[in-house]
Amino acid sequence: MNFRTINDLSRIINNNLYRIPSDVDLIVGVPKSGLMAASFISLYLNLPLTDIDNLTNDRIYNSGISKVRDSWIKKPSEARKILVVDDSSSTGITLNKTKELINKSKYKDKIIFLVVIVNDQTKELPDMYFDICQTPRMFEWNYMHHNGLINACVDIDGVLCRDPSDEENDDGEKYLNFISTVEPRVVPTSKIGYLVTTRLEKYRKETEKWLKDNNINYNKLIMLDLPSKQERLRLGNHGKYKGEVYKKLKDTNIFIESNESQAQTILNISKKHVFCVDNQKFYDMCDIVEDVSFFRKIFRKIVPFKIRRKLKSLVKKTK
Repeated sequence: MNFRTINDLSRIINNNLYRIPSDVDLIVGVPKSGLMAASFISLYLNLPLTDIDNLTNDRIYNSGISKVRDSWIKKPSEARKILVVDDSSSTGITLNKTKELINKSKYKDKIIFLVVIVNDQTKELPDMYFDICQTPRMFEWNYMHHNGLINACVDIDGVLCRDPSDEENDDGEKYLNFISTVEPRVVPTSKIGYLVTTRLEKYRKETEKWLKDNNINYNKLIMLDLPSKQERLRLGNHGKYKGEVYKKLKDTNIFIESNESQAQTILNISKKHVFCVDNQKFYDMCDIVEDVSFFRKIFRKIVPFKIRRKLKSLVKKTK
């Protein structure tokens, strides 16, 4: 699974701004996510912005007074060059439809097509691209509406809804009210393969009802089978539990987690990709931090006892 965050998108664009021709007067975004990429470019270069529909009607967006320059064009027909921007292309269908629409307009000889992220199959279609990201892939700005969620593990608290407050998390009536009435942060439009949560199994009925009431579709709900919150806190193994579940699910390739520490633990155990909502970071194999005890065991096996004892004494002398 290849993944790009919003920070990645901004960085990719910023690193390639110099490639955009200096005579571009207008940035045009392809709805929906292409508008985000176009907005970044428009802001970085301080150029006017519009969308495809407004372009064909010879209109641009209004901007804040402090940002408007005297040299700005007042309408698309005044532009020397127009940069049409989409965030990505995986099949080329949207790009070809956009080209077809614009080629019927009076702007066809002024247009430069930019797709920020392409793959090997689509990189020859636009006039410019900034990054190659092969499929299967997922982006932070659309992952909750991506058909790849069927191969994902997704946490509930902190991802689909907010975490309970300390007062709400009483393992009693207040907690029952929380899991029954909390507003969703986001409602995925694609089906989730596995919901993996440390909510206790005894709250399955209420959790399933909340998911149904909020139109969240999934294949399987995996909950922690412990008798109480106190026992869960005593074990303190939230990330370990999720990581072990994820590792066993061979048809999964990404875990969506909210807690940074747990995301790292999940990665270390599963050796599979994790995206953390809180710090907006995608964890891959390069981020694995091995347990120190593992290396200690290997050290004891290959280094004789007398040498280890001598090294230990040397270390004490240096302190």
